[in-house]
Amino acid sequence: MQDPDPILVERLRNKDKRAFELVFREYFGMMKIYAMRYMDDREDAEEIVQDVFFKFWEKCETIAPDSSVKSYLYRAVHNSCLNSIKHQKVKDAYQKYMVQMMQTEQAADPWNEEVKDKAERIREAIEELSPRCAEIFKLSRYEGLKYQEIADHLEISIKTVEVQMGKALKSLRETLKDLKGT
Repeated sequence: MQDPDPILVERLRNKDKRAFELVFREYFGMMKIYAMRYMDDREDAEEIVQDVFFKFWEKCETIAPDSSVKSYLYRAVHNSCLNSIKHQKVKDAYQKYMVQMMQTEQAADPWNEEVKDKAERIREAIEELSPRCAEIFKLSRYEGLKYQEIADHLEISIKTVEVQMGKALKSLRETLKDLKGT
């Protein structure tokens, strides 16, 4: 494909899908290889290039008539890769900060061991329930599903859900009654 091609650019500016398909077929592989120079992951590179082409299609009517499609795409992929790298660095720094904060809080919290022990006791008590009872309890309390949603999900009656939840709560209250006051 010859570039710059004023006829192609004009077709793109007029939202000609065939012109876009031609550009996509011609440059997608090239842009993906270019993106992989910056990105560690092949899928990340491909996602960036797909996003660039998506945005290119959305904005193609604003391309200057004397533009080089190839140069435009290279610049867009370059900028998107750099933005992705910058964003990943921010995410990594935040994650590192959060890990440090959690470690600091855990070290400074004398109640931390007690909380872990209670959580372990609760987990064990739930595991002592019958499998169906435990499953229904977890769907209700951990997944936040309503009784009707649980019934639909498990293909059982809502009455069965109610009975099983009642059994679960009664059993847990009995098993964990010594934790109530702490």
